[in-house]
Amino acid sequence: MILCVGDSVKLGHLREALEQRLHQEVTFLPAAPDIRRQENDILLAAQGTDAIIYDTDAYYNDSEELIGVIKRIWRTNHAAPILLVPTDNPKNEIVKAALAVQIKNIINVALSPGEQKDQLEKILTGYYAANGDREDIRAAEDEVAEDTRTLTSFVGQLYDAKQREEEREHTVIVRKKGTPQVLLEALGTVIRVLFGAVSIALMAIAMLALLYDNTRELLLQNLQQLWQEICSMLGIGG
Repeated sequence: MILCVGDSVKLGHLREALEQRLHQEVTFLPAAPDIRRQENDILLAAQGTDAIIYDTDAYYNDSEELIGVIKRIWRTNHAAPILLVPTDNPKNEIVKAALAVQIKNIINVALSPGEQKDQLEKILTGYYAANGDREDIRAAEDEVAEDTRTLTSFVGQLYDAKQREEEREHTVIVRKKGTPQVLLEALGTVIRVLFGAVSIALMAIAMLALLYDNTRELLLQNLQQLWQEICSMLGIGG
């Protein structure tokens, strides 16, 4: 069974091909202006169908919205989508959006009714899937590939520009600091470590002084030992 979403009079020639040539049962569902509001109705009407034919001209949705809903319906009920859309212009946004999500069953409504019937028959019998000899679809696929290359190149350029900016900012920071500042920062670190060690040693000496009677003698001995250690750290004679 085939579901046609669109006007039954406008699509009458396709109904004739489906019923007389392909011996398919056909049902119709009038298209709504916004396919998003019709999604559930299409799913309900399409139960048990093998394919759904969409008259894309009946909708005001942009190409991304239209194809997005059609793709969701396809993934839900697995009925093959067939789009009625002019394909003479390979830059047609609906065709490009469809091909980008692997929807390739397209009938060129710019052709005569007889030629449209032939295309429908070849789609449903699997002729195009097996042979793929449609120049209009190949031209549109080339446009999709070119759009993808352009987008990839643009993203790459943005990434390269960001990398260059980060490297430039890093270079500026290093140059602003300069060698003297880097040396001063290193010296400051050494001094902070040294004074930390001295503070700990003095605290230890104070505690020892409280514990022993011969405080003065012990204090002098520890101060002398501390001075020798400081001199040793600085590399000078004590």
